[in-house]
Amino acid sequence: MNALRPNELAEGVAGQETPDRNLTRMVATIQQMEDNYRKFRAAEDARNLAFWRGHFWAGDGIRVLEQEVKNYCAQLNETFPILDTIASALAMDLPQVEALDHRSHEFGTPTRAEDPFFVGKRIASVLNLYATEDDLDDTLHQMVLHSLIFAKGGIVKASWSAQQQRVIWRLKMPWEVFFDPQARRMSDVNWAFERFPIHYDTYKQRVEDGVYRRPVKEIKPDTYPRSLVEDEINDEQEKDLRSKGLREYVSIYEYWDFRKGLLYHMTVEPMEILMVAPLPWGNPYTALVYNNGIGRMEGVPDATLIAPVQRDINELVSARREMGARLPRRMLLDRRLFRSEEEWERFKNARAWEPTLLDAPPDGNIQSSIYVSPEMPTTFDFNKHLDSARENVRYIPGTGDFQRGQVANIRTAAEANMIRASVEGRMNVRVRRTVKAVKLMFDRSLECIRWAVANPEASGIDIPRLWAETQSDVDMFTFRSDLLNENFKFRLLPFSPLMEDKIARRNALERLLQVMANTPMAPNFDWRELAREVQDVYNMRPSVVTEAPPPAAPEAGAAGAPAGMPPGMAPGLPAGPMGAPPMMPPAMSPGMEGAPPMDPAMMAALLGGQPPIMG
Repeated sequence: MNALRPNELAEGVAGQETPDRNLTRMVATIQQMEDNYRKFRAAEDARNLAFWRGHFWAGDGIRVLEQEVKNYCAQLNETFPILDTIASALAMDLPQVEALDHRSHEFGTPTRAEDPFFVGKRIASVLNLYATEDDLDDTLHQMVLHSLIFAKGGIVKASWSAQQQRVIWRLKMPWEVFFDPQARRMSDVNWAFERFPIHYDTYKQRVEDGVYRRPVKEIKPDTYPRSLVEDEINDEQEKDLRSKGLREYVSIYEYWDFRKGLLYHMTVEPMEILMVAPLPWGNPYTALVYNNGIGRMEGVPDATLIAPVQRDINELVSARREMGARLPRRMLLDRRLFRSEEEWERFKNARAWEPTLLDAPPDGNIQSSIYVSPEMPTTFDFNKHLDSARENVRYIPGTGDFQRGQVANIRTAAEANMIRASVEGRMNVRVRRTVKAVKLMFDRSLECIRWAVANPEASGIDIPRLWAETQSDVDMFTFRSDLLNENFKFRLLPFSPLMEDKIARRNALERLLQVMANTPMAPNFDWRELAREVQDVYNMRPSVVTEAPPPAAPEAGAAGAPAGMPPGMAPGLPAGPMGAPPMMPPAMSPGMEGAPPMDPAMMAALLGGQPPIMG
C-alpha cells in the first residue's frame, strides 16, 4: 500500500484543507457516529443478541443479577429456532463463480490462450480457490445470521492478507464499522470508518518500519477488547477479564474517504494521523439486509420484529412459574397420627415407596385425618395467552398457516399452491438478495487480487502457486496479465457444485453429444477441443484427452469395416435417434489437422451414458 511518509503529511490533502482541520473533521464524525450508536442502536442490538442466546435482557426491567428475582426469570426461546430455520434455508455450500460468455458467434477460431471466455474461467478459478481456502461458506452463514439479528445487517469486508498471501473475507460487528448516513445504498457512500485493535508490539513495529508516523503524544494501549455495547450486554466474565488489566491493544480507526480517494489510519485519543495512503481498491464492504428500512441504508432485522412478542413470552412463562411456586397445593395432617416428633420427621423425609408406621385414628378412617387443599384458581389464563403469543411470533417472520396445519377449506390443488407460493415468494426474495451479496463479495475480492498482483512486494502474492493450481493452458506471464487487465462478469453457481446431481449432469452430457454428433454442423466441430470442454464443464478425468498419435497414412475406402456396412459407420457405435445410422467422429475443421479426433470407443461410451474405460 503506497503510504505517504511522515514528511509528506504536512503538505495537506491535495491542497484543499490543512491536516489539522481534516483530522478534526474526521474525529468529530467518528465520535458523533459512535455516540449515536450508543444512544439509539446499542440497546436494540444487545436485546436481539440476548434473545438469540436465550437470555433475559436487562433492558426489560428484570433485575437479572438479584438472586431472588433471577429464580423466576424463565425463558421459552422462540427466537433461536425461527432465525436458525431461516438461516439454514438460506445456507449455501461453498460458493463458487463462473465467467459469463457474451461472445458473438463470428468466423475464426481463437486458441485457448486467446479465447476471452477461457480468460474468464482462469480468473474464476483463482476466486474459487481463495473461497475454498478461506472457508467462505462459514462466513456466509454468519453473514445471514447477522442480517437477521442486527439493524446494519451482515457486513463483510474483502481485503488482502499479506500474512496469508491471499484474499480474506471477514465479518464485521455493527459496532465496529460505520457508513455515511446520507447514503441509501452501499455503492453511494462517501466515507466509511472501522475500528479495529492491534497489539501494542505490532503498533510499535509499524512505527519503527516507517509505516506509521511517530505521534506527537504518546499512544498507550487501551482496554481489550473495547466494545461499544459493554454497558448493554451484562457479561460478568468479560468484565472480570477487563478488570485484570489486559491492556495490550491499541484501537486504530481506518477511515476510507471514497470522495478523495484516500485511506487514513488514526487514533482518536490522542488525535493523531498515523498514515495516509491512496485507496488500494474500491469500497471493500458488502452489506446484506433483508427487510429494508425506508429512507435509510439500515434495515429492520427479524429479531427486532419478534422481540416484543418474545419478551411477552418470557414474562408469561416467568409469571406462570412464580404463580406455581406461590400457590402450591398443601397437605394437612392430623398431629395424632404421629406418636413423636421423630416419627413425623421420618415420615416427612421418607421416600414415596418406603413403608411408614402411623397410629390409626379413633374412627378408623385415615382420610378424615388428611386434607389436601384444592388448586388455587387465577383470573389469568397463562396457557391461553402463551399459545397466542407463540402463534404470533411464528407468523411475523413468514411461517405460513399451511406449514402449521391451520389452513381450512382448501378444495383444490391450485388453492394450496397459491397459499404456499405466498410464503415461498418471501423466501425467494431473500435468496436473490443473498446471491447478489455473495457475487458482490467476489467482485470486491477481484479488486484486491489485482492490487496484490500489481504490488507483489507489499502483498507477498505467490503467482507461481496460483498459476500451477488453477490452470494449465497459458504461461505465467499471460496468466499474470489476465489477472491485471481483463474484466469479466461472473455469476454465482447454483449454490454449489457439491449440490449438483452427477446423474443429471451425465444425462445432460449424453443428450448433448447425441445432438452434436447428428447435427449438420458436426464436420465443423473440433472434437479434441470438445473433449477438453467436457473435461472442464463436467469434471471428467484428464485422461479423456489423449496425446496426439502420429498421423496415419490415408487408406482408400472404409478399410476395416465389416461387409455390408455403409461408409462412415463403424462397429460398436449405437444407432442414432429414430433409427438413423450412427456417425463416425467427423473430420477436423480446416486448420485443425494436427489434433486427432475423439476415439470411437470413447465416443460410444459417452453416448451410451457409461464411463469410458481407460487403458
